[in-house]
Amino acid sequence: MLKAYKYRLYPNKEQQEYFAKCFGCVRFIYNRMLSDKIEYYKETKQKLNNTPAQYKKEFPWLKEVDSLALANAQMNLQSAYNNFFKRPEVGFPKFKSKKNHYYSYTTNNQGGNIYVSDKYIKLPKIGLVKVKKHRDFEGIIKSVAVSKKPSGKYYVSVLYEMSESIKEVTPTSIIGIDLGVKKLLTLSDGNSYENNKYIEKYEKRIKRMQRELSRKVKGSNNYYKCKKKLAVLHSKLANSRKYYIHKITKNITDEYDIVTCEKLHTKEMIISGKKNTLSKNINDACFNEILKQLEYKSKFKGKKFYQIYEYYPSSQTCSGCDNQDKKYKNLNERNYECTKCHLELDRDLNASINIMFEGLKMYIEKLNKIIKNN
Repeated sequence: MLKAYKYRLYPNKEQQEYFAKCFGCVRFIYNRMLSDKIEYYKETKQKLNNTPAQYKKEFPWLKEVDSLALANAQMNLQSAYNNFFKRPEVGFPKFKSKKNHYYSYTTNNQGGNIYVSDKYIKLPKIGLVKVKKHRDFEGIIKSVAVSKKPSGKYYVSVLYEMSESIKEVTPTSIIGIDLGVKKLLTLSDGNSYENNKYIEKYEKRIKRMQRELSRKVKGSNNYYKCKKKLAVLHSKLANSRKYYIHKITKNITDEYDIVTCEKLHTKEMIISGKKNTLSKNINDACFNEILKQLEYKSKFKGKKFYQIYEYYPSSQTCSGCDNQDKKYKNLNERNYECTKCHLELDRDLNASINIMFEGLKMYIEKLNKIIKNN
């Protein structure tokens, strides 16, 4: 099974120059090959299968960078190009812009030309680059992706094949999770995680920096300095969210063997939000990121992860007697009171208990199928 870890890079000036060349060459070869594909298709109505090797004679400076980085750019373009003809709704490949200030390239491990030590990572054509290795891994390195963020920080993502297979855990505990804005996560055991609303912490500083940027002359040195400061603020906001979410999802997947959540259509929720503050808070909560982390962390730990039917009325159904009350479609109703069995409890806790029971049903159904097949 493949897994990836992301580390912070600290390249020196020469290494930064080499990375800049790689980013530029990868962008150039991608755009040039895409342009030639478009022109060839206009003339012949056929697909052009071009490769980076065809351009190295005309542009000899392409030989200065890692050839596998150019080959991966070709593969990415070819994949996006073919996908468009298979499924036009995905959209036609776009040209890469120099102005987006997010750069990356991918290279492969061949014959051990890439390895990671405690303080350094060895990369093709550049040698040892200082790295902050915050966790170890055991396995064969398949590829690495070097990237530079708008904040000016460099990162490397190491993709490796795990040396040991994942052992499945026999479930002894289960948890249901209800996602929300007031409380970020409400667990069926009564615990909850608060929504820290990091956007409120950085919003004023970001708005102030955006106003300052709007007063700068576009293209000037001060403009780019201010733009970098703004990128640093956005980076701090994103990192604060990620750290908190990683902390939550690790605790949950460590403690419980079966994790059950609801399916959410975040885009629809944002569009249907009547108030701008609601849409902003839904964006800030990062529901999709929470679900993604719970899923892959459960998988790597040999545990079960289930998402219940997306239109299941977990907030309207009584967790004690299954009585359904449509009154609780209204989000302002924060306390659930059953008119049939007179159960009283928090709305989100009631929903999380219902989600847990649905997850248990899904687990039992899959277990029965396995027993029947055997």
